[in-house]
Amino acid sequence: MARTVLVTGGNRGIGQQVARVLAGAGWDVLVAARDRQKADAAAARLRKDPGGRAKGVELDVTSEASITTAAQKLRDGAIRIDALVNNAGVYRDQSVARTIDTNFFGPLRVTVTLLPLLRDGATITNVTSGLGALSNLDAAHRKLLADPALTRDALVAHVQRFVEGGGKGWGTDAYGVSKAALDTLTRILARELPHLRINATDPGWVRTDMGGRGAPRSVEQGAASVLFGVETKETGGVFRDGARIAP
Repeated sequence: MARTVLVTGGNRGIGQQVARVLAGAGWDVLVAARDRQKADAAAARLRKDPGGRAKGVELDVTSEASITTAAQKLRDGAIRIDALVNNAGVYRDQSVARTIDTNFFGPLRVTVTLLPLLRDGATITNVTSGLGALSNLDAAHRKLLADPALTRDALVAHVQRFVEGGGKGWGTDAYGVSKAALDTLTRILARELPHLRINATDPGWVRTDMGGRGAPRSVEQGAASVLFGVETKETGGVFRDGARIAP
């Protein structure tokens, strides 16, 4: 039986390449995007090249209602998910609130809402960035996020206060904080959900619309780094190109 993967932000860039590789490998691919037409168009491209099975899913990671609706439609279709790739994200051209809402709360919302649809042993791959390394934070917040006793609720509360404070006081910008918090969330969720394999993967600086033409890595290289999370037996780690790195 074919395995099923859902890729958020799967209509372009790294997400589209991840979806393409998995479709070519025989997976049933759910291409999730905010715009239904873009999701459907991307799925149609995958059905043509590489000739895989793909379906568009309208899903806005910043909207609880959108995620709930998407989950209900998948449930109605008796679809179970073997891999979730939380790829959708924004870079540094957005407000503090939107950056955190998309890059941190987005993966959290999607993961929690889709949990009932995930098979035991399923993988969750959170796409992170080297800019989220704890070494980029000030000492106090580096210690906070590294605390093994930190809970999900406490992490959420700290991140919300960061937004309320205008994105100041952590030693780096909102993008770096969003990815550092996502790495920490990954560790916490892996502890909470031992029946799943949950990791963060860093694609590096990639030549996409987000990364720009001057980035040193190709989309294929970035996607390969992300794809490690889909198949690995590891859980609770941060990886780049298949190697565990310091969060």
